[in-house]
Amino acid sequence: MKTRSIVLLTLFIASSCGFFLPACNSVKKSALTISGDKDASAMVEFISNPEDARLKDRKFEQVPAVGATADGEHVFVAFYSGGAAPGPGNYVTLSVSLDRGRTWLNDQLVVYPRSSEYRLFDPAIWRDKFGQVRLFYGSAKNNLLWDGFGGVNAVEIKWDGKKISHSEPVRISDGVMSNKPVYLPSKNRALFPVYIDKPLPGTKSESAFPHDGAFIYSKDYSKSGRKLQLSPYASINVPEELRIHDEPQVVEVNDKGGYLAMVRTTKGIYYTQSTDFGKTWSAVQAFTASGPTTSSRFYIGKLSSGNLLLVSNNSTTRNKMTAFLSMDGGKTWPHKLLLDARENVSYPDADQTADGNIHVVFDRDRTGAKDILYCRFTENDVISGNNDAVFKTRVNK
Repeated sequence: MKTRSIVLLTLFIASSCGFFLPACNSVKKSALTISGDKDASAMVEFISNPEDARLKDRKFEQVPAVGATADGEHVFVAFYSGGAAPGPGNYVTLSVSLDRGRTWLNDQLVVYPRSSEYRLFDPAIWRDKFGQVRLFYGSAKNNLLWDGFGGVNAVEIKWDGKKISHSEPVRISDGVMSNKPVYLPSKNRALFPVYIDKPLPGTKSESAFPHDGAFIYSKDYSKSGRKLQLSPYASINVPEELRIHDEPQVVEVNDKGGYLAMVRTTKGIYYTQSTDFGKTWSAVQAFTASGPTTSSRFYIGKLSSGNLLLVSNNSTTRNKMTAFLSMDGGKTWPHKLLLDARENVSYPDADQTADGNIHVVFDRDRTGAKDILYCRFTENDVISGNNDAVFKTRVNK
């Protein structure tokens, strides 16, 4: 069967997993290069004025990400909009809450394309081992997801008491990273889930498409400190007929090298396992342990308790946004909490802060209601199925 290696940067956390592993894929050995524009600053400008006319009359709002300071005092949400549709003119906008998600200040920092042919899209927000919050976003020319030009860009952000301050952007890899990196304390390493979509026939992306489709990056803190210096780590093979936007995510399920990875496919969520710290992976297969899934982005991560959190559509369509909890490393998901039963809810992201709160965002009705929705709850709320305890609000006003 024809397959293409898609990039997956491994996340590390800790629990326990006991899956049967079929034959595993080999680790990618090829060197990584940045084949597009290395100057991330050249393609963007930063807007700090929420009243800027360029930010008005949005046609759509979608693909949210959430991340917070460790103490939960400042919660950031990013999403993208701009232009007539996903394509040229897209920009990434940041909102911030100073009261643990109750109210929101919108458009406090906008990453805006300098040229109308650029698009900026698919943000991710991550708090690193030092507590630094970073915004990541994709870049490309015209309407392509990756065109041999753009890639994954990173910006340090913080609330300075009056505004969101930021560093200069740095381009860290080819491809797209619409999910969080993960830090592995036992290895002092972070892994970054990057993928590259299939090329569009007859376009530049077809000739610029890198060998095997994607790479897997890792950051060794013992060698690079605070600098985002990445190197190859591993890859996962997904059959060509299943591929769409792979949007891979990985979680460590035990401290002996057990990992669970999930990817989006045309048939819903598929999963694979590793027993060697994510260096080789089993053949992917359909994920059914939580019930039905659909072809859409999801979130999986580890909570401070060591239990796994999955947020996804509990359906074969984009409805029933649900939080699931596993206490056995992902083998079973007996606890669940319905967050939104409506149609057209999609693309969740989550973060947990030291106070135990779980912060979740997702979008709804991208071109109609254009909702970016926020929920806050605790692990105990998922265990008890207590929907009344979930705080819910709309981020974008």
